[in-house]
Amino acid sequence: MPGPAYSSSERAALQAEMDAHAATRPEQAFLGSYPGERQRDDEHAWILTYLDVLTLVIVVFVILMTFLDPRDDRPLASAAQPVQLAHPDRQSILDPLIAPLLGDLGDLEQGLQALPAEAETPDSEPAGTATARLREQTPEGVEVVEHPGRTELRIQDEILFASGQADLQPAGQALLAQLEPMLDAHHGVITVEGHTDNIPIATERFPSNWELSSARASGVVRYLLDQGLDAPRLRAVGRADTQPVASNDTPNGRAENRRVALILEAPVTDLP
Repeated sequence: MPGPAYSSSERAALQAEMDAHAATRPEQAFLGSYPGERQRDDEHAWILTYLDVLTLVIVVFVILMTFLDPRDDRPLASAAQPVQLAHPDRQSILDPLIAPLLGDLGDLEQGLQALPAEAETPDSEPAGTATARLREQTPEGVEVVEHPGRTELRIQDEILFASGQADLQPAGQALLAQLEPMLDAHHGVITVEGHTDNIPIATERFPSNWELSSARASGVVRYLLDQGLDAPRLRAVGRADTQPVASNDTPNGRAENRRVALILEAPVTDLP
């Protein structure tokens, strides 16, 4: 049976009414145009639930933070003790939440306290203390200079030798005799170094500063051997002018560079 016939004006009115109805329900109009869109929208609906859960977690942490006393600035190491809140009436709410954390921190603290302390032995004396004692024991005219892993006893050459000579003077022998007990007590290697300034020497016995510095170092070693020190622990080295400690441009600087150095090759921790 054929439907009722509408005039063009009636058809236009019906179409306008349908368009207005679709405009009031955009979701239905949209889904009517794209039938598979509702199915795709359902697949991502879990995101809204996930975001809601995250929001709730953040709110819970904010609430917990409001329970804590902001004036309590004690370190975490003391967290094994019960946490006191600014509001005692809320203590029962927070205790079940933080009790596992406090238990873990308490076990950690007990484990750290149970670690054995490093045993202290006489050899563990600080190097600075031993060096200070060495400075107190050294006679006048000897400078103690600390280096990493070694200690230097620096003696100016005019105390030990005459100018341009390598024979020990009586004053030099007396000075070395005062140093002998502490050198004998030191069990490490002792290196005797001879140093000169940069003014060249050219004599029949010492053609250069190398021979002069080596002869002076050997003379000191021979004297220490005569005092009873063990030969394997002693070494003699001539440095000439290769290791200055001051400028050679002034008389005072050259005087500082003319020296004999006794190098104790290990930290000084075994002196009497």
